[in-house]
Amino acid sequence: MGKWSGFVMLAMVVILGAIYWMPAQAKEEKPVAAKLLRALEESGAAGETIQVRARTAMGLVESPDEVKRLAERWAKQLEIPFSHVEISRKHQMIVYQSETQKEGVQLRYEVSAVSKNGSFDTYVVLHLTGSPQTLLYMEEMQETFAKALKKANFIPQISTCIRGMYNDKMSVDQQEGRILSIFRTLEATELERLQDETVVSISGHTRMWGPFIALNGQKMNLQVATHRDSDAEKTWITVGTPIITVEY
Repeated sequence: MGKWSGFVMLAMVVILGAIYWMPAQAKEEKPVAAKLLRALEESGAAGETIQVRARTAMGLVESPDEVKRLAERWAKQLEIPFSHVEISRKHQMIVYQSETQKEGVQLRYEVSAVSKNGSFDTYVVLHLTGSPQTLLYMEEMQETFAKALKKANFIPQISTCIRGMYNDKMSVDQQEGRILSIFRTLEATELERLQDETVVSISGHTRMWGPFIALNGQKMNLQVATHRDSDAEKTWITVGTPIITVEY
């Protein structure tokens, strides 16, 4: 793990910088997980897990009680079971979290609040985790959440990551070839590349969907990374938009 943890850490730094990315033209975007999964499978990988994260800034509230009421209100609005249990209050942060599972999809609902000049900046975050078999249901859930938020004039920032596996221990050149085949399928252009003896990560941009983050003054909305497993005869691949937000 030590040989590729640096790349993961670099990705995390970029993720932190990507917190403020906005959907293009502030409009509701259709789910893109199916396109990512198809491109991944056409490269020869077997899809393993799908993760979708929708984050929405809810604005300022004045007190911890208002944070709780906001968490309750949006759980009811999104029809998510909510335990009313505050799981954290430290470092000037308040966090409420609830987890449930339905139709094979794990849903984590989270409301966080960050102290700011006596008030609280609030955020609602939805995490969906499933598999290729639950993709259609995940897309339905994502669209339901997006429509409910849009009705209240909120546009969520959505990131999607799909992890797959090749039953082969690939060289760096082979990993690069598989990544570039995905770029061709998604009609994407390369912007940045990182690699070492076991890991390759390439970032770029495709016109197939709108949301993006800024990377050195350019639009970025696709990242594909591979990692050769040191303990087994396999190579992992992760495809993400606008960036990979899970460990690869």
